[in-house]
Amino acid sequence: MANNEQLSALMDGELDSRSRAALLDSVENDTELQDTWSRYHLIGDTMRGDLPDTMQFDLCDRIALALEDEPTVLAPQPEVVEPSRDSNVVPFIRRVGQQFGQYAIAASVAVAVIFGVQQYQQQDAVAPVSPVLNTIPVAGSASPVSVHYPKDDSRARQQALSDQQMNEQRERITAFLRDHQLQQRLHQAQQQVQE
Repeated sequence: MANNEQLSALMDGELDSRSRAALLDSVENDTELQDTWSRYHLIGDTMRGDLPDTMQFDLCDRIALALEDEPTVLAPQPEVVEPSRDSNVVPFIRRVGQQFGQYAIAASVAVAVIFGVQQYQQQDAVAPVSPVLNTIPVAGSASPVSVHYPKDDSRARQQALSDQQMNEQRERITAFLRDHQLQQRLHQAQQQVQE
């Protein structure tokens, strides 16, 4: 411990020349003091902000020494018990049980799908049909790329929309855009968490 304090004093320039020479001689001969000297300089460089961009650490020797000190654990081999050849009942029951389990899982999935479709159809029958986004534009006229409609027909359809229908359509578009933005934020947050 005294050597560590003397090393610190040497680095701070607080030792006289005779003590400094004796300590430097002991540092030359003692690998533990050399490691401490290296660590103290690394700490000083860190505190001053003088660290290099990349640092070289030789961890291989330390890891190899640590592995040599580890005890060797030998696990016993499990005993292999061969089934008796005169009893075919157990493998048959196991095979039937596995097949029955597979059929039970398939039947459960089928029942869940049927139940879900029935519930979905009942909800569609009760709820009025209101598309989230109509294909008729709110303002102006737009026609699909592959089909050309006369411009008079699209104007007539647009004029047929009342103000209330236009407001409902704008609200649906706004709700659709909000939902889209929320989905984008959630997707970005999930990607950041995964990174």
